[in-house]
Amino acid sequence: MKKILCLSVLAASFLFSGAMAEIVGVVDFDEVVDNYSRVKTVSDEISDKYAEIQRYSLDKEREYKKITTPIERKNFEDNVSKEMNRKQEAYLKLKERKEAEIDTAIRNAVKQVAIANKIDTVVEKSVVFFGGVDITDKVIKALNSPSAK
Repeated sequence: MKKILCLSVLAASFLFSGAMAEIVGVVDFDEVVDNYSRVKTVSDEISDKYAEIQRYSLDKEREYKKITTPIERKNFEDNVSKEMNRKQEAYLKLKERKEAEIDTAIRNAVKQVAIANKIDTVVEKSVVFFGGVDITDKVIKALNSPSAK
């Protein structure tokens, strides 16, 4: 009798745990980044800002070569150094802000797709050896949809 009761309790616990199982979604983050159209736009914007700094540097090098007195050179170096620091700081802030925007958009799309598909947990695909529901394509579609822009 004890054996039957134990088996009944064990069977019930398996049934109950099956009903409470979480659905795990997986997302290939690299594939999402590679296929998210906004990433190209942001990347171009960041590259343009970097190229602007390089052009500034080259222009100032040419100007520096034309300066003849040590005092003028020192003043020029100080001014250019301050301006270059300001430009580099602005570049880094832009880069950080744009990367955060992309990251937030991706996270929001993952959350939206997970909720719509009743997925409890989403993890990066590379950490899953087996199983999980791949929602990568749905996330890419959500990010590139006209309503997401």
